[in-house]
Amino acid sequence: MARHGGKKTLKRLNTPAYMQIKRKHGKFFVKPSPGPHPSRFCLPLLHIVRDLLKIVDTNREAKKLIGLGYFKVDQKVVRDKTYPVGLMDVFSIDKMNKHYRVLPDSHHGLILQEIPEADNDFKLCRINQKTTIKGGHVQLNLHDGRNILINVKDPRNPKEAKGFSRMDVLKISLPEQEIMKTFKFKEGNMALIADGKNIGQVGKIISIVKIFGPKASTVSIEHDGSHTETLYDYTFIVGENESEIKIGSSE
Repeated sequence: MARHGGKKTLKRLNTPAYMQIKRKHGKFFVKPSPGPHPSRFCLPLLHIVRDLLKIVDTNREAKKLIGLGYFKVDQKVVRDKTYPVGLMDVFSIDKMNKHYRVLPDSHHGLILQEIPEADNDFKLCRINQKTTIKGGHVQLNLHDGRNILINVKDPRNPKEAKGFSRMDVLKISLPEQEIMKTFKFKEGNMALIADGKNIGQVGKIISIVKIFGPKASTVSIEHDGSHTETLYDYTFIVGENESEIKIGSSE
């Protein structure tokens, strides 16, 4: 009989180039489980504990600590060693009082940016899709797999509840998932390039060119005095006049 579904193993040579793995690591590597982030653009939890933070030396030790619930992702305990930790996720180790945010980087693809304890109770989420469901309510589908329902008939919600658009970014509280602030995808706001050859660059949006057809829409970002052009879907808003999150040592 033919085998159905994807492979359960991942060979070392087939891992994404940004994975920070030793050259003589071995034949196989931990395969991310299906989850909120694409398997080709995430960091498996075991990889973070063993290889990036070097809290332990072996797979067995990492699996034991993860099973004991020592690690949190977005303020929730995760016990799956292959759980995919992706863009903008907040990784916490309460016993060590350490907190990290996963950000794109020009050299390693994805890195763990250490953040102060005061910043671990929120995250930024991009709206990838907006749908209208039964009753006229609005459902926001975010980049990390979350779905936030906006009850437009609730008087406590803002009048602009229907004004959310694709590519807008929400600042939400963790773990309550309450919307704290909204950043519109428009010229003049600060943006982070989350993919492509210019990944990791941060700057102000100068222009947005929307093209309907086979050619992709583009966004021009001012970075270090020069203009960088990237694809529409590679752009992630991080603030208005300045970045809402810590990015690099300069923030």
